[in-house]
Amino acid sequence: MNLKKILLLAGLSIAFLVLILVTMSVISNMTKSLNSDYKLVDTWKGKTPTSEQFTYPTGMKIYNEQIYVVDTNEHMIKVFDLDGVFIRQFGKRGLDKGEFNRPWNIFFSQDELYVAGYENHRIDIFDPDGTYKRSFGSFGNGDGELNGPTAITQDANDNLIVAELFGHRVSRFKPDGTFLSTWGGGGDGSRAIDSFKYPFDIATSPDKELIYILDTANERVKVYDANGNYKFRWGGPFAYNTLVVWYSWFPFDGWFADPKAITADDLGNIYVGDSGNKRVQVFDADGNHITSFGGTGEDEFSYIAGMDFSSDGSLYIVDESRKVVQKWQYQPNL
Repeated sequence: MNLKKILLLAGLSIAFLVLILVTMSVISNMTKSLNSDYKLVDTWKGKTPTSEQFTYPTGMKIYNEQIYVVDTNEHMIKVFDLDGVFIRQFGKRGLDKGEFNRPWNIFFSQDELYVAGYENHRIDIFDPDGTYKRSFGSFGNGDGELNGPTAITQDANDNLIVAELFGHRVSRFKPDGTFLSTWGGGGDGSRAIDSFKYPFDIATSPDKELIYILDTANERVKVYDANGNYKFRWGGPFAYNTLVVWYSWFPFDGWFADPKAITADDLGNIYVGDSGNKRVQVFDADGNHITSFGGTGEDEFSYIAGMDFSSDGSLYIVDESRKVVQKWQYQPNL
């Protein structure tokens, strides 16, 4: 076969592949649906006595009817009531324990606030009022060390589960910070079933027996039990931020594009902030797609970075790019 024929075949093959991808993309965008029963009921900017809005909001949790928002580039935690009225803030930039260097996410357990500081490579623990108590973790990839922690939760055995963004793994600790084990194939950053690449967030089932890990760069949710055993996963078939899943190319149900936040409701349904596709996808505990919601204009997400439920079932969502917190409610037939 001469060079001309080889080049022609190569060109035709590329054109055919592009045609297939474009066709799939058109079909997925034409068939996608967003559930209008989920309503945006409030939006606020995080106004404080010293700032008109958030600088770079990321993780958030609701505790005792107060919303704690991590303002990463301000190196602090800002606290509001459920209507967005400022209550207090604490934290400052620094390397000493109790100081922050771009904290990312938070978690509450036993009336204590755990802060995942991904550039200080440790977990700092506070009273809810911001009084520092203790820390654990130090920079590294060894046992008990942390490399860019971005999220933390607690399993049914009361062990602490920490996602390490730059370590491409998840580590387990006893409540006192004693190291137990790591999950994820040794942090190799691969697309293997039991490996992670830039895990960003974690959620648990209501009974804490299942741990849902958002394996962001692999476009997956991976599920472990409380003993550290891998169970199952779900997500699009291609994964790894390739052309065929990146930013709205293929918004099929159950496929992700740059997902950054995950949480669970009281029924055990899993909510994933599908940031690249500008929507929230809802799944049952086994990963079966239930519905999706988002919107256009004011209702459309720009970049979902954190989510949590209040006691009345309202879902609060941090939009990192718009620098706001949104409040969503399920209001069928309204």
